[in-house]
This record gives sequence, structure tokens and C-alpha cells, in this order.
Amino acid sequence: MGLKGKLIAQIEMKCAGDLLHEHFKSNPHQTSTMSPNKITNFTLHEGQLGSTGSVVSWKFVLGGKERHAKQVLHIDDAKKSITFNFVEGDMNELYKSMTATLTAEGNWMTWTFVYEKLNENIPEPLDIFELAICLLKDLEPHHVGK
Repeated sequence: MGLKGKLIAQIEMKCAGDLLHEHFKSNPHQTSTMSPNKITNFTLHEGQLGSTGSVVSWKFVLGGKERHAKQVLHIDDAKKSITFNFVEGDMNELYKSMTATLTAEGNWMTWTFVYEKLNENIPEPLDIFELAICLLKDLEPHHVGK
């Protein structure tokens, strides 16, 4: 088994994917009110919402514990994608590198996680991957009909 891996999930949404792209681009601070059992806090550290190079952090519940992740964002409006590059936090204690890319295409949302484990004994990041998928399902009802 290798140290590098990729996880991909495509989810058909009941709302336009553009709305979820716009949510994570411009209104991520509202995520904790839409999914309070998963996201407990969002902070913008550098840059401005909607801008590539912005540095943000999230507090989230994973495995019954509050965790945190600091990320640098890369936003591609033409491709309707946002890449979250993990630079600090709980995931960085297990993974040498990790990025999560969210892409919208029609009513389809795709999460792509690319990672490198620190060693062979580290599990695949299925828990945070599942959290990301479930988060979309929590946000969906807030964007249906818009």
C-alpha cells in the first residue's frame, strides 16, 4: 500500500451546484449555522472571501472531537472549483500533504481529496472525506429553490 492516495465522490444535488460553489466562495462563514453538528467555527485569517490565496480555518467535529484545519484557498470560477490546501491543523499531524477540491458541474458536486500519509500506519482519510460529503447534504436544503 502506498503513501499517496486520492478519494473522489460525485453527488447529485437537488440544487444547482453553482449555488454551493458560491456558498463556499463567498459565504463559508454561514456554514456553521447550516450544519452546526459538523462545523463549529469559520475564521478568515488573510485575504478576503472569494479570493485565491485567502487563508481560512475551520473547526469541525470528527470522531466526536472538535478538530481544526487551516487552509489556503485556490478559487477557479471558470471551472467552478475551490481547492482547500491544508497547511495547519489536525490533518497535518497525520498527512504530509492534503488538498480537498470541490467542483460544481450542473447539479453534480465532486469532492476530490489528494493526500500523502506520513507513514504506512496512517489510515486513509475516510472520516474527513465522509464529513465533506455529509456537509454538502446538510447545505443542500438551504439552497434548493434559489
